[in-house]
Amino acid sequence: MPIPTILILLSLFWLLLGLMIGALANAAKLRPASWERLGWLRMPGLGALFALIGGWLGVLLLGRYFATGMALWVGVLGVTVVPWVMVRVRARYGRKVSE
Repeated sequence: MPIPTILILLSLFWLLLGLMIGALANAAKLRPASWERLGWLRMPGLGALFALIGGWLGVLLLGRYFATGMALWVGVLGVTVVPWVMVRVRARYGRKVSE
């Protein structure tokens, strides 16, 4: 069964929406300080990934009419919570550097 064209277009729209969410989060300085190298690229990538996941979850759970709203909220939640959790986990369980 082929994927309808509308879902391919929605997926591209969700990726673009996620890139914009990540760029806004980057401009708001939500990027962790430990992400110096290529951190400006990680935030839009993270936003695009979470918006795409949220969009497809929205299609499966709510239908394609409400999937864009879910993609927006999952993308925002992803770029705000995931970097914070990653920094906390790395600080707690990461390797210790002795001086």
